[in-house]
Amino acid sequence: MAERISGQARADRALRRGGGDSAALDTAHAAMAVGCRFLIVRGLTVQGPESAIRPNIRLRRVGNCLNELDRFLSVLITECVRAAGLAPDGPADGADDFPRRLDTARRLRRIEAHCGYFSAATTRLRAIGRIREMACGDGLLRPGAWLERDMAVATAGAEFVLGHPTKAPEISDQALAAIAEFYVSIADRLHVFFAATAAEA
Repeated sequence: MAERISGQARADRALRRGGGDSAALDTAHAAMAVGCRFLIVRGLTVQGPESAIRPNIRLRRVGNCLNELDRFLSVLITECVRAAGLAPDGPADGADDFPRRLDTARRLRRIEAHCGYFSAATTRLRAIGRIREMACGDGLLRPGAWLERDMAVATAGAEFVLGHPTKAPEISDQALAAIAEFYVSIADRLHVFFAATAAEA
């Protein structure tokens, strides 16, 4: 956990310094890889819900994890934008915090268009965003088919546990790991492309 926090702090300091150099891009990518790896390893070692923790508390923890993953990706996209010399499209430089509802899917679509690469990643990010808002209490609880559809898209079919329609759903550590694997795949792809761009600058 401490390693994740320190990695995020290094990425935030790189953002406040400005630049767009390869070192800042590498730092943002490394911080995201550490955060994702934490959730991926947890998904491999923890089996089933933790019965000692109430479902609503577990759901809030899921929301916090998804918020953190989205923040990591926002930091990385900001460094990609700088490396490419594009006009800023995110929070102002030096901002202490990112808005919770920052549209990372839109930012990713824009940066992918610059790469000449188009994927289904934005659709999956939007599904994850709806789950994140629901888990954090910022969005409506979407029971039944709606939640099942979003979870299927978000996790690419990984198993998760649905609660009773009137209770908080339980999202497994395996589902979180699948989402983290998706985030790190985006990060790796962006890093490869924009590290080369920064090296050529």
